[in-house]
Amino acid sequence: MKAASPSTAPEQSRRFRSLRSKVFLPFLFLIVALTVAAIYGSIHLAERSFQNSSDERLAATKEVLYREFKKQEVILQTYAVIMQQFQSLSERFHNEAEFGILQDRLFNTLEKSNIITTFYPADIRGLIQQESLVTLFDQVRRSGQPRFRYSNEFGGAPVLMVAAPIYTGNELSRILLLQTAMGETFLRSVTSALNVSAALMTPEGKTIVKSNPEFTDVDLTPAQINLIGSGQPLFLDHDIATDPERHLFAMIPLGRSDRIILSLEASLKSTTEMQSETILRMILVMIAVIILGTIFYFRRISQITRPAIELRNATEAISRGNLSYRIINVGDDELGQIATSFNQMAADLESSYQERVSQDIAAAVAQEEQRMQLVLEKKQRERDKVNDELNILKRESSALYQLNQAMTASIELSVMFDRILQVLNETLSCDHIVLLIHNPGESVLEVVRTAGLESGVLRKVRFTFSQGITGEAAQSQRMIYVKDIDEDDRNLSYHGLIATRGSVISVPLVIKGRLVGAINLHKKQAEGFSASEQRLVQAIANQTAIAVDNAQLQEKSRDLSNTDELTGLSNRRHFQEILKREVAQARRFSSTFSVIMCDIDEFKQHKSTLGNIQSDALLRQVGQRLLKSTRGIDLVSRFGTDQFIIMLPKTTKEGAFAAAEKLRKHILEEDFSTHIHSDLDFKVTVSFGVTEFPGDSKNIYELLNLADRALYAAKKDGSNCTVAWEGPAPGPE
Repeated sequence: MKAASPSTAPEQSRRFRSLRSKVFLPFLFLIVALTVAAIYGSIHLAERSFQNSSDERLAATKEVLYREFKKQEVILQTYAVIMQQFQSLSERFHNEAEFGILQDRLFNTLEKSNIITTFYPADIRGLIQQESLVTLFDQVRRSGQPRFRYSNEFGGAPVLMVAAPIYTGNELSRILLLQTAMGETFLRSVTSALNVSAALMTPEGKTIVKSNPEFTDVDLTPAQINLIGSGQPLFLDHDIATDPERHLFAMIPLGRSDRIILSLEASLKSTTEMQSETILRMILVMIAVIILGTIFYFRRISQITRPAIELRNATEAISRGNLSYRIINVGDDELGQIATSFNQMAADLESSYQERVSQDIAAAVAQEEQRMQLVLEKKQRERDKVNDELNILKRESSALYQLNQAMTASIELSVMFDRILQVLNETLSCDHIVLLIHNPGESVLEVVRTAGLESGVLRKVRFTFSQGITGEAAQSQRMIYVKDIDEDDRNLSYHGLIATRGSVISVPLVIKGRLVGAINLHKKQAEGFSASEQRLVQAIANQTAIAVDNAQLQEKSRDLSNTDELTGLSNRRHFQEILKREVAQARRFSSTFSVIMCDIDEFKQHKSTLGNIQSDALLRQVGQRLLKSTRGIDLVSRFGTDQFIIMLPKTTKEGAFAAAEKLRKHILEEDFSTHIHSDLDFKVTVSFGVTEFPGDSKNIYELLNLADRALYAAKKDGSNCTVAWEGPAPGPE
């Protein structure tokens, strides 16, 4: 019999895993997973339970106080009815001795019940100063019914009172007023047992009385007061770093004539501490259960697998050529049956060694073939995996290539935005995509393009860095992937303008640590983005950030090329471009516009007197004065050395003439010597020439020429004046 070769023994040792580990490790993973899930669920349930406990405690306190008020209301109303009946009987039995005794007992009963009884004349105006009491008595006289009121205007102690009419015959003779104290002591006696503080407020939200001075006042908005007045309770959280609080506001009606707001306050500090302690105890108990269960299970597995170990030892002995080895401890379970069969096999092996050798060789060959088959299958799986990765890389490269093509096709931001969204949609098959841009100097992202949504539905939607998933992604400058947006509290549904569901990726556009914008990609199914798609989205975002930044720099450069360097106004080339657009607009809508051309009178003389630097400063100050004195829609440009031109959209010649006169007077009144820091005393005047499109000409070059001729006429008339072109209209364009 041949022993196992040395080369195969280490290989078998490397592949070996004990039966105990195969049984124990899955159990350990399972118990840890179940424990984590149980801890998470328990924490969630504990938080909900403690919050509901606080709300239930506040609601219970509200119900107790509501019933106490209604109880006192019934008591006062009952006594009021008794007193009304008693007073009506007093007219007939006032001379009876027994009636006087009953009267004394009745007043003693009211006094023992802490009820103050007072009779007032029917009309108390001028007798008392409390306006609320006067109003209450007026209500009683008009209705002829008892009316309730809660007030602290009587000695500062809040009381619940009822005013009832007393009739002599059929005429109102007096008004009965019953009062019972329901102030700080009353509130404390009801709420102290429930560990709740209380306050009573007027219907306008002004506090009347508190159960303790430490009660936190909460200012209610009119909308909240209206909600409480409709009969709905209002819960509010008041976050304080040392002691968070929960408030409940509810309305308590008093008869048909008055109502008050009940404010209850419960401290959440003890609840939070109890919640943390409960959660900690649950975690410790679960950890202890895991440890004890693991120890018990491990020992039990050791007992179960012991016959298997003996069977392994017997197999090793047989493999070394010891065919006389037998298993002694044979159990009565399945492994025992295997041991018995093994002993029988060993006995048969001794008698038929040659046959077994051939069988072993055949089995070894079959095993090797099976191993080779497994190796081939493994190689095939690895090849398939590599192919999948290559396909993913090809897809990413194709998408990035298309994106680069889109970026290089146009430097116009609007065109580039559309192409970027088109490439994203074709590559990732999103249900809708939203592109947002960040304006430097602001903590705001604004929607500029959408795909998959109706045009304009999210126009000018803005997010600050503290709002929603998009704001958080911009603030942290990292991609956020939400697998199911319905389970995420940060979802704002674009301020409620569209209904979003499924999964979403919000990726910021960042270049050199600077935020450019953000892209939101939505899919209706949950977990709709794979890991490779997430990597692709990040790569596309990096490319998009570079492209947007470059396009913005191009636009900025183009804007700078449209500006006159000295005055800061638009230059002549930019003015002519805008003028062409305005002509097209005027022709399309049959509207008018006017052009004002002006220059500084005697500028050459000013320049020779002031010098180049101060004359340049004078040009800049005159240009800025013209810009400040015109409308926001007007375009002021530098047209020549000391010449300026102004375009006034939707303005007739008469309106332009009035505007030019206003500008002339502003320039005349301005002291430019102080602006340019000159010691010379000089006066600056400007002449103006005005033309109108299409009344004076439909050709823009002819229109500018006529404005120049009108300006020349103003110069000829002595300068410092305005001339509107009044010559014959030119022929058709």
